[in-house]
Amino acid sequence: MEDIMREGKIREYASQKGTSKLVLTVGVIDGDNMDFSVYGPKGKEFPKTEHRYEIGSLTKQIMESLLAKAISEKKVSIDDKIDKYIKMEGAEHIPTIRELVTHTARYGNSYPKAVARREMKNALLSRENPYTGYTNENLLKDVNSFKPNPKHRKWVYSNFGGAVLGRVLSEVYGKDIKNLIEEYAKEELGLENTGYTQDTDVSKCWKWNGDEEYLAVNGLVSTIGDMMKFVDENINKEPSYLGEAHKKYFNISKDKYDMGLGWIINHDTGIIWHDGSTDFSDCFIGFEKKSKKGIVILSNKANSGKINAARLGTELLSEMIKNRKHR
Repeated sequence: MEDIMREGKIREYASQKGTSKLVLTVGVIDGDNMDFSVYGPKGKEFPKTEHRYEIGSLTKQIMESLLAKAISEKKVSIDDKIDKYIKMEGAEHIPTIRELVTHTARYGNSYPKAVARREMKNALLSRENPYTGYTNENLLKDVNSFKPNPKHRKWVYSNFGGAVLGRVLSEVYGKDIKNLIEEYAKEELGLENTGYTQDTDVSKCWKWNGDEEYLAVNGLVSTIGDMMKFVDENINKEPSYLGEAHKKYFNISKDKYDMGLGWIINHDTGIIWHDGSTDFSDCFIGFEKKSKKGIVILSNKANSGKINAARLGTELLSEMIKNRKHR
């Protein structure tokens, strides 16, 4: 029954507008077992090949796992203000690491304005990377000149906040963010096929110069094998510090969601998850620790339409957990 329901949801996703060239990879983690399938338009099953996808903001989750390591090693403290690591000159607003990682630093999703304009242009007219060319010099200028609006909500998802967090970690480890995250992914987590390679085989890819601060939150390319491995490592807390990232660091809404270190934690299901997208991909990773079940969605369909990767992933994972409880 579980397989039938899964295939039905996948077929519904794969029948939406914009799926004529779909390559959708779905990974399932169930205890000690991991497997994946590849689907095309209308849910047609494709040969079992590990394709390479841009993973968007899942890059951020790998970076935030490195933050968990830095906290465990006492290189940083969650409530440190960022001026301990970044030169702040005349800044009115100096957030903490906790505020950066939980999207409560008040930067919002429209700061810096120059990047926000490029994001808007990208959404309406082009499919070019809005973060290309945004270097450390730009970030330091923007982080020092920021003035918070007291009328804005406390929690607003912010890629800029993630980029600032990446700069903090760069200073802590003495490496540029690109090499820092790539080395961490490969050497610490064993994600051998994950890197800033700009070499997807299922779609076009955003272009990067290699020195952008936004590489902390976007830009990695990966495979289903590596992403299932990353989910499995989080389920089993291997390395052990990954478990620190699953704790509550901020409550987004009273009865629905908490923030971990980057992770979103659903109250009702216990699902811990994150998603990521670019103009050419839409991805999701999620898991529930008690049942040791997880789902990975990698798609070359952009995040649009009634069903996106996050919705598909959470529905599939919720069904897996529910079926476990009924047995």
